[in-house]
Amino acid sequence: MKQHVRKINITPYLFITPGLLIIAFGFLIPMIMLFAISFFKGIPGSGLIDRTFTLENYTRFADPYYFKVLFVTFRIALGTTLLSLILGYPLALLINRTRGFAKTILLVTILTPLLTNVVARTLGLMIVLGRHGPINQLLDLLSIPKFTFIPSELGIIIGLTQVFMPYMIMSINSVLSNIDFSLQEAARDLGSSATGAFWKVIFPLSVPGIIAGSLFVFLLSFSSYVTPRLLGGGQIMVMTMLIYQQATALLNWPFAAAASLILLVFTIILVTSYTKIASSGDLRQDDAKQSTDKSKTTWKKINSDLREFLYSINALVSRSLMKITILKNAMTSSGKFFSVISPVISKIVIILIIIFIILPLPLVILSSFSESSMISFPPKSYSTRWYTGLLDRPEYIRSFLLSVRLASISMIVSLIFGTLASLGLARYKFPGREFIRSIFLSPLMLPAVIVGIALLRFLVEIRQTATFQGLLLAHLVLTTAYVVRTISSSLVGFDNSLQEAARDLGASAFHAFRTITLPLIKPGLIVAAIFSFITSFDETTVSIFITGGRTITLPVRIFSQLEYGLDPTVTAISSLLIVMALIAITIIGKVFGLEKFSIQ
Repeated sequence: MKQHVRKINITPYLFITPGLLIIAFGFLIPMIMLFAISFFKGIPGSGLIDRTFTLENYTRFADPYYFKVLFVTFRIALGTTLLSLILGYPLALLINRTRGFAKTILLVTILTPLLTNVVARTLGLMIVLGRHGPINQLLDLLSIPKFTFIPSELGIIIGLTQVFMPYMIMSINSVLSNIDFSLQEAARDLGSSATGAFWKVIFPLSVPGIIAGSLFVFLLSFSSYVTPRLLGGGQIMVMTMLIYQQATALLNWPFAAAASLILLVFTIILVTSYTKIASSGDLRQDDAKQSTDKSKTTWKKINSDLREFLYSINALVSRSLMKITILKNAMTSSGKFFSVISPVISKIVIILIIIFIILPLPLVILSSFSESSMISFPPKSYSTRWYTGLLDRPEYIRSFLLSVRLASISMIVSLIFGTLASLGLARYKFPGREFIRSIFLSPLMLPAVIVGIALLRFLVEIRQTATFQGLLLAHLVLTTAYVVRTISSSLVGFDNSLQEAARDLGASAFHAFRTITLPLIKPGLIVAAIFSFITSFDETTVSIFITGGRTITLPVRIFSQLEYGLDPTVTAISSLLIVMALIAITIIGKVFGLEKFSIQ
């Protein structure tokens, strides 16, 4: 009797293997090595490692100094998250309720800073918050003493809010776009005020977007390096600066690895907590639909009764007060006053928030035309000397050409391997598919500083530090992950039967792909190409760890200059980066649509 041997389809594995090798050598192996050395003892200043097992690197965080660093980092991240939520929610509401050309303008306003290099944005913030910047000039006109924003925790919080608030806005907007606002109108018809209807109907439904946006902003702020380093002037120590100091200055690799893993554990806890909260919310909704007659727990019942009791008292007091004619007339008059003044205040607040998001970019461009070598606002006279002077700065030209070369190769390679991996993950079902998908996307979930130090340690072991090959590997890890994410989104809902039908009619696999699949995912490919190029060209945090000598990219060159002070040449280069972001936004809007891109 013949046994039927199950034939294994190796096609999906062939599709995902090239991209998976990039992730393995550029991310997984370095992370394993980082985890291993965190349990060894370092010899500060020498770079040598005593491979005796120890937990000393972790117990050192019980020291008051290191605990304070962790606490300050947490405080800055929390302050940034709260400020981003307070300023971002009204703008998310406005974007959701706006239509047509006005909505396009709002999306461009939000997305342009998001695609602009973080160093260029931080340069704008250094001008805005500087001692002679527009904010302190305004305080001076109002006869208010000037405030030192740089260096200070407040300056870092303001800077991180400006940098990361678009993530909060887009997260909330993506949830608001799925809310039926007729529910709010129904609440109004039942006698609720506009404010009451919002807080009782719309706001609770938007909580998932608030949680997701808060998670993004908190993690990005907690793991940020460039903005705290520049706006803190090196005087406000945070976790990422501690990691960089221990790895590159003190050469204490094990302690730097331990600090990185503490940051990683904190990230995993937050992501897991968010996942459980989201899933528990879904489970509660399912339980409510399936078993509404289940009895409540004792605590829930007491809590519910207490709320009803307080609500009854509140309603009774309100009705009693409203019976007083004088108070009723006063409330009516004040209500009319606030109904008139409230829209005006709301518009002013929205305009100020938009100015807060976009102001650093035009200030950078304006400052780049200043004739003076001292950056001040507004410029006393104008000139193009800093643009023409770029030709006399070979180090900037060399860094620019290196960044273009690196971004071009990263874009081409990641677009090919990332698209193959996306097709393999979308078309075929095989064991471990979801796990492999998470492996591809994992570099985007972890703080960039952890990826940077892990890669640096790996490159030290294989003797590829400060080389183009090592830099290319680092950028390929990030761009491949972005391509997989973008193309996978384009393949959602793709009907595989169309290509199968073409194959049944005699078309080759390549011809079917070229005539059917490729046209359908073409917009996603264009956006993935643009996004991967910009990601590589603008990448700063990971590159700071692994560049050196003649492999210094343009963003790292700008960052290094800003560490020592403002240079008008840097404003000219940053202005060109802003223009590049505007061009990218224009192309994405034409090909993909800004609203669809912002939601994804």
